[in-house]
Amino acid sequence: MRHYFLLFCLSIGSLQLFADDAAPVQRDVERWVQELDAPQLARRNAAEQALLDLGQNALPFLPSPDHPQTPEVAQRLERLRSRIAKKSVKVEVAKNTGDVRLGDADTLGEALEAISRDSGIEFEHEGDESLSIAPYPAVLPFWHALDYVLDQSKLDIDFYAGEGETLVLRPRAETRPERVDSAAYAGIYRLEPSIVTSRRVLHDPSLSGLSVELDLSWKPDAHPVGITLPMGQMVMRLDDGAKVIAQEPDGTIDLAPSTDIATTMVRLPFILPAGRPQRIVSLSGQIKSMLPGAAKLFEFPLNVAQQTQTADFVTVRIEDIRKNGPLHEVRLGIEFDGAGKAMESHRGWLLANEVYVTLANGLREEHLGYELYRHNESGLGIGYLFDIGETPGEAKLYYKTPSAVVQDTIDFVIQDIPMP
Repeated sequence: MRHYFLLFCLSIGSLQLFADDAAPVQRDVERWVQELDAPQLARRNAAEQALLDLGQNALPFLPSPDHPQTPEVAQRLERLRSRIAKKSVKVEVAKNTGDVRLGDADTLGEALEAISRDSGIEFEHEGDESLSIAPYPAVLPFWHALDYVLDQSKLDIDFYAGEGETLVLRPRAETRPERVDSAAYAGIYRLEPSIVTSRRVLHDPSLSGLSVELDLSWKPDAHPVGITLPMGQMVMRLDDGAKVIAQEPDGTIDLAPSTDIATTMVRLPFILPAGRPQRIVSLSGQIKSMLPGAAKLFEFPLNVAQQTQTADFVTVRIEDIRKNGPLHEVRLGIEFDGAGKAMESHRGWLLANEVYVTLANGLREEHLGYELYRHNESGLGIGYLFDIGETPGEAKLYYKTPSAVVQDTIDFVIQDIPMP
């Protein structure tokens, strides 16, 4: 009894300590939220910056978006949530570049072990692990470090053979150029031109053009949920001094990355240049990514028809549970705070999120199909079908999704591409 009483007292003390720690933060947040409506602009700006500096620690104490506010306070709170989300995801992205220290690793086995240690990416291969590799003392980003090792070991990547965060390595084709010399590195991305095509249509010059196809790869554990390449940012410079722009500079190329394969091909169309250039000196542009934050697992008992849970910047709602023949349809609404129009072209990834039901006996039931019944610029409504018996009973639904999705922009430059 004394033992349990002591544990109880310690638990109460811990809760009280947590409450005492949280109280000053809550008071500061409430004060700064009031200052967002101060008569002086300098005070309003200072309060917003103070809340931003607190970051995610401020989020539990901010007024909910549906709480009545003056237009300026509402605008500042919306901007604040978006900036905190972007800041937190950028921290995750910075970690995901996976800076690697090869150090004194001087064999293939040691080098791959060093890359796995620092990046979290595993490798499968049948190469000779005792193969000599020249040590590299400086720090390199993940892709550059991996290319450096693969060039010396004459290996390449088979993206279609690996699973999860494991890359499968295969012997390289003899005609394949060096990976380091061919690629450009931009954060979590690796870009390598694969095909350059020049086409001149004599009877209709407007159909002429120059296209560059790129292999665009990302670090396998980064999981971008959407990629956009704005063509207006694409600039090609040739060895004869000419500057070439995209065929449709007002357009974009929108990509929906696979959740299983960390690479895709993208074709960039340009206006056909005059003259006879021999090389593309540089091809520069931007990659705009929708990047996810840490994943959260939501748990809902299915004996309650309508429920709402929020974690960080995502709100998940069970909007309805209804019979659908012998099955049950669970209607799930997912909304991301502060996502804005950035999600309009990239919402299909939500359909790949993990969702399942556990029954009272502990058995797991996967969904048997789904229907998209609502979509807007910040989220979706999805109806999932489950076989859970006549009544939900003690069944629970689990839904796993990133807790934030924000847009990140990174520049890239690819140099020295041969012309056809």
